[in-house]
Amino acid sequence: MHKNKNLNVNSSQNFILRGLNSIQIGLYFLLGAFLLKSLLQGFLSDTSMLGMMSIEIIEVVGLSVTILLFLFSALAIFFSSRRYARKADYKVWNKASKTQLWRYLSFALIGIVLLKMSVQFGYVGYLAPLILILLGLILLLLNSKKKKPYYLLSLISIFLGILVFLIPSYWYSALLIVGASFLVYGIVVRR
Repeated sequence: MHKNKNLNVNSSQNFILRGLNSIQIGLYFLLGAFLLKSLLQGFLSDTSMLGMMSIEIIEVVGLSVTILLFLFSALAIFFSSRRYARKADYKVWNKASKTQLWRYLSFALIGIVLLKMSVQFGYVGYLAPLILILLGLILLLLNSKKKKPYYLLSLISIFLGILVFLIPSYWYSALLIVGASFLVYGIVVRR
């Protein structure tokens, strides 16, 4: 832990998408898409142990993977931004950071409630479009610096969410494209 108690106060937003955390988020999306596809293929296969599980267990595991995806993504942004702020001798928590944290938590809570309700009422086919559209809206909401690449990532996510809503079998490819777009953003930014 950083022992310097005389840190500079900054008024800018500390929790932003940078190179390494964007690469981490892209990898999380690729891994999450792979896990969800493997889970569903294993459930549909007669030779897999997942085929013997009930649909409720598969739904809970799928929702858990989705929630962990967003949790690990938020933690990647938090820890890399905290490390960056500490190296620059800035305080991590300021008014802008706290506001953005509460926005993210409220939006994440709404997303979890919507995901749970869609599973509970049998709209499992709408999970992938809902996840992609929520991700796009979160990126729009948290774009405090009005960066164009954030808008591009957000539009890609929302567009793919609408496309998956129209063509449900495209969910795996859409998640891979979103993960790859975060990877590309992280490689291009590299800070």
